Amino acid sequence: MPYFLYNTSAFMIIAVDIRALLDDKLTGVGNYTRECLRHLLELDRINTYKLFYNSFKPVKTGRLEELKKHSNVRIFRFNYPSKLFNLSLSLLNRPFLDRLIGGCDLFWFPNLNFFSLSSDCKLAVTVHDLSYRKIPWAFSGKMAWWHKLVRPAKLLERADKVIAVSNSTKRDLIELYSLPEEKIKVIYSGVNQKEANANREEIRRKYSLPEKFILFLGTLEPRKNVEGIIEAFEQMNDSGYSLVIGGGQGWLYRKIYWQAFKSKKKDLIKFIGYVEPSDRHWLYRLASLFIWPTFYEGFGFPPLEAMSAGCPVITSANSSLPEVAGEAALLVDPYNLREMALVMEEVLRDNSLREKLINQGYGQVKKFEWQKTAGEVLRLFNSIK
Repeated sequence: MPYFLYNTSAFMIIAVDIRALLDDKLTGVGNYTRECLRHLLELDRINTYKLFYNSFKPVKTGRLEELKKHSNVRIFRFNYPSKLFNLSLSLLNRPFLDRLIGGCDLFWFPNLNFFSLSSDCKLAVTVHDLSYRKIPWAFSGKMAWWHKLVRPAKLLERADKVIAVSNSTKRDLIELYSLPEEKIKVIYSGVNQKEANANREEIRRKYSLPEKFILFLGTLEPRKNVEGIIEAFEQMNDSGYSLVIGGGQGWLYRKIYWQAFKSKKKDLIKFIGYVEPSDRHWLYRLASLFIWPTFYEGFGFPPLEAMSAGCPVITSANSSLPEVAGEAALLVDPYNLREMALVMEEVLRDNSLREKLINQGYGQVKKFEWQKTAGEVLRLFNSIK
């Protein structure tokens, strides 16, 4: 139900940091920002939204056009040198972002980022995960410094409300930053469940996919445990399946390539690079199994995306993943490669188990809808004013 149909007394100017939309290839945080904001604007026709970003390069046209079509949206682009601008926000606490855009009642940061606000501006922040604190070894020195300069502790202390994307993230916020429980609201993210425009054979040809394969999708970086997947794949009995690895190149990605190159099953391992969001559905549909044994996640989109496409899922028994996957996935210890290999073999061998996981997956993803996410975010905004 559109917001204006059930709350006509409220009116706010809400600013939104859309810097997460600047990346050419969107990953988790960028997709969250885009989808949540898109559904929020469909729902809310009353409040005014000021969308802020700073960059020499414009956001991809399509991403802005779908937002600009709403009459209550204004976009504020600044082109200050990003490094100097961010350092000024971090070290000098200037300029105030709310004043830079002509004022607002509430500023929403869909992820942790450089900030500075005047004292009378309300603040809401979404926290996706605290991996930089929980598993710091999985981050480069550059990213460690980025998190220090962003000043998460100050941002979270300054926030009037903090959105946690899972109860796992909420517990981490309380444990690591001593945030009061009443300040945190758990709002689950949604999952894109629309089928792609392309058909299965077009996707198979585009990525030169083998006939039968196990799939991983995610950024190639230490946190995703791709090296562990390759080792577990090596331990599996020969079964005619290949391992397809999709995702952009992250920190230490060359180690993953080297792991595959020296593997005794290197001829069965295929890297397909970054996968466009519109292609993901059929990629999941074509896969016999989706494997995602990461070391830590605040939410975890890919397992739910795989479930929505009817692909059985194996993921980690840690952080938010048992909470998000529920009983619709098989959970493994990401450090136990032998267990991972045996569970993959079991799913590929046992058709009744596969069908059970697929059916439970369809039910699980119904709990995560972007319209519901946007509605809860809007109610949170209204509670702050």
